[in-house]
Amino acid sequence: MHSLIIISTTFERKGDGEKIAEILLAENLIACGQLSGPIQSHYRWEGKTEKSVEYLLQLKTTASKYDLVEKRIKELHPYDLPEIVAVPVSHCSNEYHHWATGEIEG
Repeated sequence: MHSLIIISTTFERKGDGEKIAEILLAENLIACGQLSGPIQSHYRWEGKTEKSVEYLLQLKTTASKYDLVEKRIKELHPYDLPEIVAVPVSHCSNEYHHWATGEIEG
């Protein structure tokens, strides 16, 4: 059974998130991408405390596709160092799990 994960990444522009979600869907690397925001991010960058308005993209995929999704995000993302964080899905309805894994793994 394939385990599901949710990968999160952020963008300055909503359109960049939409573009990456569409590409990853077309390449069958994700079952779903959800773009939300704007959100406000607070972080340190190059020794300074920063804050910025961003959009959050959450990608539903399987653990076996993580490396490919990470690689594609790095290739397509406009940031020098994009956030790419994955968390396992510990609980999920059987129906959603079946649909999601079927979309990704075939």
